Amino acid sequence: MKHYDYIEWLLYKNKALSDEKLKEMEAHLYNCDICMDIFLSLVSEDEIKMAGSMLTNDFTDKVIDKLPKYKVEKKEIEHDKKHFYYQFGIYAAVATVTIVMSLSGVFTHMVDAVPKIASSIQVNDQCFEQNIIVKLSDRIINSTSYLITSIENISN
Repeated sequence: MKHYDYIEWLLYKNKALSDEKLKEMEAHLYNCDICMDIFLSLVSEDEIKMAGSMLTNDFTDKVIDKLPKYKVEKKEIEHDKKHFYYQFGIYAAVATVTIVMSLSGVFTHMVDAVPKIASSIQVNDQCFEQNIIVKLSDRIINSTSYLITSIENISN
């Protein structure tokens, strides 16, 4: 995308260009934030005040009245108590199972068992010499195992 420089925007502002060039630059302003920033930097405080004084007090109201009217339909949400209690019951059951499994050491056993299972699997080294996923997986398992072991040691 070709950008226009400060001088070209100054000429545009003063309408010192051909009508074709003015239309081209105006279309460019709609799509280019960089050039829009340059052009807006050319607008002085006095010009902003002068433009504000040209507007009538009811300008905003007139513009809003000319906008098409859309009817907004507000759907009411039905709060079904059965549904709420059902979801709460599922949440409570899952949370309870998770807590029981954590306290009984199931997750710790799983973390310790996964590296043993992974090491017992025979992998053809020729096919997977640089398998990054396997290495990453091993690092995650080892880090998780270390974290859980350190948490257990702190709580004891």
